[in-house]
Amino acid sequence: MNDKFRETFKTEALELLQTLETTALDLESDPENEASISSVFRVMHTIKGSGAMFGYQHISRFTHELETVMDDVRQGRMQVTQQLIDILLTSRDHIL
Repeated sequence: MNDKFRETFKTEALELLQTLETTALDLESDPENEASISSVFRVMHTIKGSGAMFGYQHISRFTHELETVMDDVRQGRMQVTQQLIDILLTSRDHIL
């Protein structure tokens, strides 16, 4: 894959992962904040799609799992817990 495309993906992913970190920390103090929950979902959705588009299937598959969890949170099937926040923050580090 072209180095320019890799750099584009990396730049976008780093920005999104910063948003993930900030928003996950916001959820610690306000775990029912729908805007924050939706923001985390969108981050995972975007990284999943971009990862697939740029050939990073392992990142796409990994973030798909997180996207599914966050969709469950959005739909009220799961709640934001400290364990989930810890998983999100650890996942951020894993994707990096």
